[in-house]
Amino acid sequence: MSTGHIARNRALSMGSGRSSNGRNASLADFSLAQSSLVRDFDPCDATASMFLYAQGNSVVVAHHDTLTIERRFSRHTEEVLILVVDNVSERGAGRLVISYDAGQTAIVWDLMTGDEVARFASYNNLSVAAWMRNGNVAFGMLDFNCLKQNDCTGCHSSIC
Repeated sequence: MSTGHIARNRALSMGSGRSSNGRNASLADFSLAQSSLVRDFDPCDATASMFLYAQGNSVVVAHHDTLTIERRFSRHTEEVLILVVDNVSERGAGRLVISYDAGQTAIVWDLMTGDEVARFASYNNLSVAAWMRNGNVAFGMLDFNCLKQNDCTGCHSSIC
């Protein structure tokens, strides 16, 4: 590709920052109604040696190379919607897993033993969860609000 072609594409991609209807785009333009969300994939995550996936109201833990089922987490009462393994913190180090179900319950699991470490009830519908480097869990909602769960102790605070 010539440099002129790259510059032309770059100029075109920078745009005016306006939406297609001619006004400035805002976060409200990108929000989705809860009823319009369609899940095409089931929640899943992995460690270096395990593959985890949601199957209805349980989480299946399988060896990633053979897909032999190691254990099943089955303490949710409703369908599991979010599943995240802690692969980033020193405390979790691929050992802790958080799952969240349609009944607004989040459970932290010990991947090696299958034990429930903690359980949280949410007052809002959550859409995403992520482990932070310090061992806390951040949850996000469709309205762009965030919650932080401190060290799996049940204490939470708003962070954004």
